[in-house]
Amino acid sequence: MSGRPALQGLAAAAALLLALACGPAEEPAPQRRWNVVLVTLDTTRADALGCYGAPGDPTPNLDAFAAGGVLFERCAATSSVTPVSHASILTGRDPYAHGLRVIHAGSSWRLAADVPTLVDALGAAGWRTGAILSSFTVSEHFGLDRGFDHFDNGFGAGSFETTDGGKSTWPTRRYQRRSDRTVDRALEWVEADGEPFFLWLHTWDPHDLQMLPPEDVVRRFLPEGARGTRPQPGAPPLEIYRAEVHWVDAQLGRLLDALDAAGHADDTIVAIVADHGEGLGEHGWLGHRLLYEEQMHLPLMMRWPGGPAGARVDALVRSVDVAPTVLDLLGLPALPGVQGASLRGLAEGRPEPPRLAYADQLNAWDTNGHVAELRPQDDLLHVLRDRRWKLIHKPTQPERSELYDLDADPDEAVNLYRADHPEAVRLLAELERRDPFVLEPFPEVEDPTGLDGVDDALRELGYTGDEDEVELEEDGE
Repeated sequence: MSGRPALQGLAAAAALLLALACGPAEEPAPQRRWNVVLVTLDTTRADALGCYGAPGDPTPNLDAFAAGGVLFERCAATSSVTPVSHASILTGRDPYAHGLRVIHAGSSWRLAADVPTLVDALGAAGWRTGAILSSFTVSEHFGLDRGFDHFDNGFGAGSFETTDGGKSTWPTRRYQRRSDRTVDRALEWVEADGEPFFLWLHTWDPHDLQMLPPEDVVRRFLPEGARGTRPQPGAPPLEIYRAEVHWVDAQLGRLLDALDAAGHADDTIVAIVADHGEGLGEHGWLGHRLLYEEQMHLPLMMRWPGGPAGARVDALVRSVDVAPTVLDLLGLPALPGVQGASLRGLAEGRPEPPRLAYADQLNAWDTNGHVAELRPQDDLLHVLRDRRWKLIHKPTQPERSELYDLDADPDEAVNLYRADHPEAVRLLAELERRDPFVLEPFPEVEDPTGLDGVDDALRELGYTGDEDEVELEEDGE
């Protein structure tokens, strides 16, 4: 297989972290010791937010935040599954460069120790670092805890239950956390001594129907006369999804208000970005793991002291641009090996060369999921796109690749692909230059976490696509 980053070993990793900590002698000290708050919204489509056009005032707090900062109208994800996309946000690298490619396989499901992250850079420069998270899918199992002084995902990664039959399972209700409780923990951590601080806050609610917001919130979004608080049988859970996005917005309002009340509006960078969106019936699909825009178009908004207020950027940007932007704003050295670039120039209205956005979904090699069985045409997916043109290349069946003119066809309804189409030729040449392809299963390696029951844990979260119907619960712990 090709396109996978070479492992440099512990010595190289140590040297890299030392370089981050010390830096070249001529590097200046950080110019700005601002706090940093990174909020990642799991499974949140851009068009679910009012500031991106959703009707009915579903997200007043995020809308107000965007109005006071910079909103990026066209932000692209690198993957439509949680750990892969979060690794890109934290490293500034595309998946082929950070090495976390799948949720579950023989290998390549864990962020390599020699790939530097935003956390490494800030911790080495003296920031207090904390992660307050909401789900197993951003846990230490995937290596996303590395570098944090405080890492709280609401449960121990090894906390599995064993049934009478000896099968290990993950009690889902207990090991995913509703956003109100996550925000409570985050506010406690921020109030502790020590600045500057870096907080990563992750919310999870729109991912599934395991935990609901309070009943009055859910009922606001259900059709008049609906019975109970569950969607109609056989229908996409659109109303519940909207209610969950609205609930997350309310909790983030609490966080933002608390930061402002503590005076942090004048000394804190806040970045809010989703990891991926969600299919709600478009292209014949519910959920994620495909690479259409309902899953790949992310909300991204940022605010920093003295930065633009009310700006909207129409250029194509990527989730890999978040970490480089934070370091640029702080005056810290850039991470090595990144595909991302700072968004500061675009936010401040300066012209910049157009960016290309990469994404992949290696469904054929991910043993936790059945996409390749249910949709064999989507076994291996690689996207390269610019602001207008989007190529979905399928290396095992290139004749089934897809090409869309997003200006004329934002819903991706008309596939223009043919092998000699000039835009397909151009984008494929750049894709092949990057060489991200994996054409055989990932080899088996020993699990360094020593966890049992990971398959069952992910199945309980709904990643296999064949889970039993679940009871909707209102309480999250």
